Amino acid sequence: MKKISLFFQDAKPFSQLLGLFFIFLICLILSGGLLMLLPSSTAGEGSVRPGLIVQAVSQLLTFLLPVLLFAIVYKPHAAEYFKLGFQGRYWWLAFVAMVIVLLLSPFNDVVNTWNNGWNLGPLETYARELTSKNQAMIDRLLSLTSFGDVCLQLLVVALVPAICEELFFRGGVQQILHDWWGNKHAAVLVTALLFTLAHGDLYGLVPRFVMGVVLGYLFICSGSILVNVCAHFFNNAIVVVLYLFYHKGIISVAPIDPLAMPWHVVVLCTVGALLLFVVYFVKKTSK
Repeated sequence: MKKISLFFQDAKPFSQLLGLFFIFLICLILSGGLLMLLPSSTAGEGSVRPGLIVQAVSQLLTFLLPVLLFAIVYKPHAAEYFKLGFQGRYWWLAFVAMVIVLLLSPFNDVVNTWNNGWNLGPLETYARELTSKNQAMIDRLLSLTSFGDVCLQLLVVALVPAICEELFFRGGVQQILHDWWGNKHAAVLVTALLFTLAHGDLYGLVPRFVMGVVLGYLFICSGSILVNVCAHFFNNAIVVVLYLFYHKGIISVAPIDPLAMPWHVVVLCTVGALLLFVVYFVKKTSK
């Protein structure tokens, strides 16, 4: 395996990007073919657990497998390239990143409400139907409330996407674009856009783009994919926990409903998130 990566290690960033997307396309086709062979059930409680397994398999084949194959072909020192740092300070930065994600929730809720009010003209009907189907799938997958089911939901809906998508987008795409253009800001923005489009939800476009930008800068400033995985996991885990509380009757507001927090709370939380980012990421990076 190492001999293969040594052969391709001098490839230019543009060639690496083409290689990554070619591998991604092959894996996407493979994923679609394998998922079609799996027995499908779309209704009833019995379909939820198989549905979660299908989601996990889809994530692993679509995002994790391509970036692992990319590392085998192009990166002889993959662990160093993907910044797989697990030292103590990275865990502290991961905790701070999760707090930042939590504080940004009210701002993202405002952005999501605004985005959801868009009129997309000719695409309106198609976009609304796609959003409704995606939401119905999430509602179904997060409908069970037993301890084992919640653990499975956290694994499939929160942890697996966090690992797969962060390695693919921040570890792979963003670093290649950074090497190619020499501009970290352009790399973060374009990667965030690709990350957003990959989810295919036009009515979640802006909040997901914002989250992509946040994750992009967290990766650059922390120098560890661990920080990103933890922040991404926490963001998804919040949704899982909110669905659990909703189905248990602990909260009466559905997770998809707007929080409608007062503007001063939104501002204070957003400013707090920015201050944490500057103090723990920007300043430490500059040092």
